[in-house]
Amino acid sequence: MGAPVFVGSSFVAKYPTGGGNFWIPLQYVLGLRALGVEAYWLEILWPQGDVERARAFVPTFRRFVEEAGVGDHAALVLFPENERDDPPGREERFGGPSDLWERARDGILLNFAHSVPGPLRDRFARRVLFDIDPGQFQLWARQFELGVGSHDVYLTIGQNLGAADCPVPLDDVPWQRVWPAVHLPSWPVQATPGACWTTVTQWWSEGWTVLGDELIEGHKRTSFLGVVDLPRHVRAKLELAANIHPEETADLSLLRDHGWLLADPAVVARTPDDFRGYVQGSRGEFGCAKPSYVRTRPGWISDRTVCYLASGRPCVLESTGAERYLPESPGLRFFTNTEEAAAAIAAIEADYAAAARAARGLAEEVFSTAVVLPRLLRAAEAR
Repeated sequence: MGAPVFVGSSFVAKYPTGGGNFWIPLQYVLGLRALGVEAYWLEILWPQGDVERARAFVPTFRRFVEEAGVGDHAALVLFPENERDDPPGREERFGGPSDLWERARDGILLNFAHSVPGPLRDRFARRVLFDIDPGQFQLWARQFELGVGSHDVYLTIGQNLGAADCPVPLDDVPWQRVWPAVHLPSWPVQATPGACWTTVTQWWSEGWTVLGDELIEGHKRTSFLGVVDLPRHVRAKLELAANIHPEETADLSLLRDHGWLLADPAVVARTPDDFRGYVQGSRGEFGCAKPSYVRTRPGWISDRTVCYLASGRPCVLESTGAERYLPESPGLRFFTNTEEAAAAIAAIEADYAAAARAARGLAEEVFSTAVVLPRLLRAAEAR
């Protein structure tokens, strides 16, 4: 079976109404266990000065992992002190095996997005930094201490990092590329498509990305408003589940006036099951990328998109450079402007059944945990 693998994240428990976030680490835990690997989910929770508020997130997280069948394989660590404390500050742990840290001494840490801080990283035999925000992460790492240099292996889903059209400096970090993974048994094909093309997304994101003297915006809002006229160019219905605050009346009116249907992600994707139901009840995904992904062209594909594909739901996505590394497929098409987006949707609708089959086939061929994780493990274990 090899060394145990610990999937480390810090972006799930703190967001109890974000059902889609929950699936990101879960796919890897389920996929690793299916391969016979001893796998655990290590969730880090930062109180940010309010320990009692942080503890209130614990029951929801514990309920979700138990419902997913990994309750005994998931530990939540509340880490109240500054990560630079030496020795590390007091921590509280909820769930997981009683000898978790003993097992960690021989284990591999798969550190999603620099979630696990130094004092905890050092408890593992092997430390693998897993970048799921390519382009942005490498640029942020130049500004802030993000653990680059303190891991044994560096993985990224950015397939186009290092290419001529990707201006992101890699600073000699030996990034190895893998695709985002989907656990196919959790996402069976759905026979009957829904009425709307959908996506679940953040309307606003944190901060800007610095590329030389250039500040690059990271808000999905800008990208969707760039194709705001799309519903007038297609016969398909487009629904956007974005966390647009009710007080943002100008944005809400603009979208509705142009034909977008709007849903509240805190309602339609509140729990992991809600998120799965919303994805599988869709006709397909229409998704824009953050301007930072479009500008830096790292070859990003969303962890959400692979769930749509696995469900047999075709996808139309804004280009970030990933398409050159994928086989051409009627189930996954890319666009750079409104006209291309409309043409992609029309092409899929012209033979929807074939596109749906191709979407699932692409998930099986490229994104399945059974395909992605063996490569990931080989990279993690290589000396």
